[in-house]
Amino acid sequence: MEISEETIRKRNLEEIKKAVSDHKEAVLKGIDFLETLNKSGTLDMVDALIKHREDALENVMREINKPQYAATLENLPKLLILIGELNVEDMERFAERLNHGVKEAAAAEVSEHTSYMGLIKALKDPEINRSVTMLLQFLRGMGKE
Repeated sequence: MEISEETIRKRNLEEIKKAVSDHKEAVLKGIDFLETLNKSGTLDMVDALIKHREDALENVMREINKPQYAATLENLPKLLILIGELNVEDMERFAERLNHGVKEAAAAEVSEHTSYMGLIKALKDPEINRSVTMLLQFLRGMGKE
């Protein structure tokens, strides 16, 4: 027994209605997302990129093959290996301290010359002493073989 095309369409429409009803929140978020992409022009850009992907890929490859990018492309695998060897937690703590130091230095007004005696007096400040000690440990560790 064959099912008519009209019956198939009605069943399909009922399935779609049920799916939309069951996933109302996701459908509304999807519509909102598409509207945001459309308003920003991103939807048109992605549509054009997909329609002309061969031309876009050719342009990207032509740009990457320029001599000024050769060294970067050659060093990229080495950089990825280096990143894998870094202790990220230690680097993160070090970067936080470095950022804090840069912020403090930018906020300070440097209007006077620091004398030798000023440097010696500054070492009595616990924060400065801790920083100098950390730098010395860093240099010591860097110099070890």
